[in-house]
Amino acid sequence: MPGDCKIREIIDSSGIKNLKIYHDADMRRLINFRVNSTVGTLVIAENNEALKNIIAFIINNNIRYFIIGGGSNSLINDMNENIVIIKLGRFFDHIDFKEEGNIVCGAAYNMGRFVTECYKKSYNFAFMAGIPGTVGGAVAGNSGTKFNSICEFIESVECLKIKSGHIVSEEHKLKINDFGYRFLNIENLVAITKIFFKKERSEKELVFNEILERIKYKKAVQPLNKFTAGCFFKNPLNSSKTAAELIDSLRLKGFRYGGAAVSKKHANFIENPAGASSMDIYNLSKIIAGMVKDNFNIELENEVKLVGF
Repeated sequence: MPGDCKIREIIDSSGIKNLKIYHDADMRRLINFRVNSTVGTLVIAENNEALKNIIAFIINNNIRYFIIGGGSNSLINDMNENIVIIKLGRFFDHIDFKEEGNIVCGAAYNMGRFVTECYKKSYNFAFMAGIPGTVGGAVAGNSGTKFNSICEFIESVECLKIKSGHIVSEEHKLKINDFGYRFLNIENLVAITKIFFKKERSEKELVFNEILERIKYKKAVQPLNKFTAGCFFKNPLNSSKTAAELIDSLRLKGFRYGGAAVSKKHANFIENPAGASSMDIYNLSKIIAGMVKDNFNIELENEVKLVGF
């Protein structure tokens, strides 16, 4: 794998159109943890062809990469500059309401706007209210609540896949075994670019009230005004307790490592209250997972995507 300086030279020499390339990009603008550091190279692809070409170029040059949405569920290693971060540009930021029940949404569309625009058309996605990031990011992790997840309402996704060594764009019909609790598993998937939803209309007032209730609940139990990436760990499937309950039972609320801290409001949230580095947050997560393993023999799985660790 080439070093950081070489990676910059390689990316700069790609000659690919409709790309924006930034070196030493401010990480505070990329991830919700607001780590005060930089990433080596950020590339914004302004259309589907540019996205296909830059991914193929990066793979052919043996460079590590990560496609980021709104950065609401990611932690990027600020000590590792040998990785290229790719974001989807404005071409992917759209929503269209087609014939009855069909919604087409670009992967870069904001999730909060998605919930609001769907409400205006009497489509009920209140269970996603208050979840930050992009629609594509939410689909990639099958975000939701214990009652519903977003992939349940998807007919298909337009995506990039690797086939016979080439990056190809195709529409993938979503099947029930393609997704589950906080995961989406499509063979050879590289990136999601567009999502096709199917949803029946609901009574508009009911949707509005459910959105208000969802936001009220999240404000009551989650540290929404802090720099976090949401729930850090998935709830273990082999336990009657949630990840938050396991962590809370170890009296870890408020526990700090460097500039990172376990939230005093919700034990499954790690906050950046005091200029935490990415490694502070990462090391704190390892301490938490290790203590849960030692005390309950349960392996916590990260819900937050770790990039470059």
